[in-house]
Amino acid sequence: MKRQNQDMDTILILGGDGYLGWTLGLAFANRTDKHVVLADNMAKRKWERQARTKTLVPLKAPKLRIAEYERLYNKGNMTFEKVELMKYRQVARLIRKYRPSVIINAAQQPSAPFAMKSPKTSALTFSNNIVGHLNVLWAIAQIDKSIKYIKLGSAGCYMDTDTDYLPLGKKDFSFNHHGKTYKVLNSNIPMQATDFYHQSKISDFLIDDLCARIWNLKIVTVQQATIFGATIDENHSPRYQDLSARFNYDAVFGTVLNRFVCQVVIGHPLTVYGKGNQKTGLISLSDAVKNFMQFAEMDVKPGKHVVVHNYTLRLSIADIAQKIATLQPNAKVYRVKNPRKESAGTLSRTVQIHASIKQQHTQKEQKFDEELAKLIEFTKRYQYRIDPAIIMPKVAWTVDENKTKRFDTQRMLKRVTRYLRYPKQAVQEPVLS
Repeated sequence: MKRQNQDMDTILILGGDGYLGWTLGLAFANRTDKHVVLADNMAKRKWERQARTKTLVPLKAPKLRIAEYERLYNKGNMTFEKVELMKYRQVARLIRKYRPSVIINAAQQPSAPFAMKSPKTSALTFSNNIVGHLNVLWAIAQIDKSIKYIKLGSAGCYMDTDTDYLPLGKKDFSFNHHGKTYKVLNSNIPMQATDFYHQSKISDFLIDDLCARIWNLKIVTVQQATIFGATIDENHSPRYQDLSARFNYDAVFGTVLNRFVCQVVIGHPLTVYGKGNQKTGLISLSDAVKNFMQFAEMDVKPGKHVVVHNYTLRLSIADIAQKIATLQPNAKVYRVKNPRKESAGTLSRTVQIHASIKQQHTQKEQKFDEELAKLIEFTKRYQYRIDPAIIMPKVAWTVDENKTKRFDTQRMLKRVTRYLRYPKQAVQEPVLS
């Protein structure tokens, strides 16, 4: 096989053992001539064990997946490094060793339920996401300011911001107070989260904005919408199983559409939290990867903080469930008590699209249906591994509910299971609380 040349352009992907990180690494390695370095501290696997979750596909160690990639694609341009971003010296050593032109930081504790579970997990979320991020920024500033830094943000930063338009950059705002009009010039739109995970992402965003200005760095923040899907072209075929990405379908680390698909393929009712009116942005894993490859080529000037909203569709949770249910004739939708504190908003929101990814918004309904069909087909291969017990919510946003255990996931699970046995006795879309 071809071994990497030391003169090859290098891209460093932090969080390279993750769902998005590994998939990005696989795509960059196969579709370009870059040397791809994946770095991770492997903490996500520990958090999954603590939360008693399971992945849909058996997950091999990064070095074993890289060896399989080399065998299948006859290329040797991918490397793995175990690195702790919380330790600055390790971060600086990694960057000095490989001198990447681009760093993509997808290393984070990514779960809102995990962040809301306890004082320990919320503190872990802030320290992991913010301190690790700061260490990378310091290392870039001190070692090589020419590095383009692409930070994985979250569309959830705007979750509780009731607005009818989300711009990409800073704008001028005005507001009325006691009969007078006041102005705020050249500012980002206010961000309001509904959980500690997304609050950490707001801090990340503001840190990006600060460091681009004061240190003259080149930074892209990708305000990432909910990603769905399990595969891209490089690992969809059954013979590429060992290249599979992490696929969480549980209530702690799994995203909503991926959870719904796992439910529908085993004949389980789709469990919508509350009324399901809250909207979320959606993008397929394939499109997310294509967009990140565009971001890596984007021309970013020193001192510039570029913001990108990475999504293709916006749907309510109830609409997502209904769309999936239409693909399965006997599928039912159940509304369970919402463990979260979420605002559906009063305004219909338009989100500005960055010019670099406008092409991904063409024929988006058709592409959504195609990617959903691919996901269902893939999930059916491993439906025997799906455990319905871990899909039901176990963490409530209200402290008292977690403390007194009034949020009884086992009772909800029993009622859903009873429906599976006696569907004619059940009512369509009951509320389980």
